[in-house]
Amino acid sequence: MSDLRAGPTIVHIIDDDEGMRKSLQVLMQSSQLTSRAYESARQFLDEADFSIPGCLVLDLRMPGMSGLELLQQLKGKQTQLPVIVVSGHADVKAAVGSMKLGAVDVMLKPFEPKELVAAIRRLIAKSCDLHRLHAESAAVRERMESLTPRELDLLRLVVAGYPNKQIAAELGISIKTVANHRASLMAKTQALNAADLARISTIAGMTPGKWGR
Repeated sequence: MSDLRAGPTIVHIIDDDEGMRKSLQVLMQSSQLTSRAYESARQFLDEADFSIPGCLVLDLRMPGMSGLELLQQLKGKQTQLPVIVVSGHADVKAAVGSMKLGAVDVMLKPFEPKELVAAIRRLIAKSCDLHRLHAESAAVRERMESLTPRELDLLRLVVAGYPNKQIAAELGISIKTVANHRASLMAKTQALNAADLARISTIAGMTPGKWGR
């Protein structure tokens, strides 16, 4: 589980009921969790910072954009922001619909404060992991884009487990040239060894059918 103290996190609270917003913010403050409240889904979309890990505590029935409509928009944005639906009106159909649109949990009002806080902490940890993986993937893809066509050929063969002698035969170059290209490849990708290079390739989405030239 992620260490929530490693960086800033935020609990976004969306509810058209001012009393509920204030109550949830007091609960977050007493639990040493940073929060921000919004009276509408539109205000959240206009003002929220999606670059910070956290989670969303969302009411379903609100004037204007409903909770389900917001979930549809968030699904299209592919955010790393897990959602807990908290509603006094949630029925089975609405609960199933919210889960299909990406909500991780559904709680009915009145809820047990300790259960909500525990769920929020789990989702913040999940969000931190998602942000870390997203950042790592972006960095890996940037390094992969620096590879030459020859280095991409070499990467494919190294990940497939070919020894330098066989790689030289495949590419029609000397073993010394293979060693030089391999050193450059490892330096550019920052891979520690062939196994690490395979892991990095997977993170970059470079499946065997997508090696490129």
